[in-house]
Amino acid sequence: DSRAPTSDFSLYSIGPEELSAASALLMDGDTGAILFARNHRERRPPASTTKIMTALLILEEGRLDDKVVITERATGVGGTGLGLKRGQRIRLRDLLWAMLLRSANDAALAAAEHVGGTEERFVARMNSKAISLGMEGTHFTNPHGLDHPEHYSTAYDLALLARQAQRNPTFARMVQTREVRLEIETGRNGRGVKRKLLRTHNRLLGQFFGADGVKTGYTERAGRCLVASATRGEHQLIAVLLNDSYRWTEAAVLLEYGFALLGGRAPSLRILGGGPGDTQKGEGG
Repeated sequence: DSRAPTSDFSLYSIGPEELSAASALLMDGDTGAILFARNHRERRPPASTTKIMTALLILEEGRLDDKVVITERATGVGGTGLGLKRGQRIRLRDLLWAMLLRSANDAALAAAEHVGGTEERFVARMNSKAISLGMEGTHFTNPHGLDHPEHYSTAYDLALLARQAQRNPTFARMVQTREVRLEIETGRNGRGVKRKLLRTHNRLLGQFFGADGVKTGYTERAGRCLVASATRGEHQLIAVLLNDSYRWTEAAVLLEYGFALLGGRAPSLRILGGGPGDTQKGEGG
């Protein structure tokens, strides 16, 4: 696409303090400093923003050229998917693309089973990784993000996670890609090939100047969720919005506010709904 990116989203005339998100956070991706927050430690269902953790672990522990054989269990996951069928083969790399661009739940489970041996073992690794990153308000029960009472995170924790994931060059490249083609081997011995074109769910890419990630999420319980990132010059910002019906516009508002703040052009805002000592958190482990 040769069109120059625009900042049309930023024309929405509200301030960050008027966001409709149940939880919101804006983090300086370089320093880890909190630039704006509302209810950022409140535990909420994260929906498919969960897949940031799934993808990070797969990149750290998996071999992307492996061919993954799809199990019956993986085909039974509900929600958005690739429509994978038992016995099909697909490269682990392509499962990653499907998770990050299309938010495919079957792809996430298939990849998790392959890398972890079982879903349960992989989820245990997710929780260990969360602890190591300082994600104190997070607990995972699955690799895809479908609702479960014990599956939750916070806006702050998801920003810590996205910041870590964006340091992985392959992850960073994937989440700023707008479309990709992948192949699924079908039939005996993989003689048949099904090709799919996937387009990202991230509407900010190509529309908001500097947008370079990260991940959408939605379930009925979680509402509309978004972890967004953008880079301009030497600054990268990470915005997290949980249960926000206006997530696209409001992510742009928050990111524009952050770039203005870093450029010395906006007043600072107070933390909303956070306890004492919640400001200016650093590396997070």
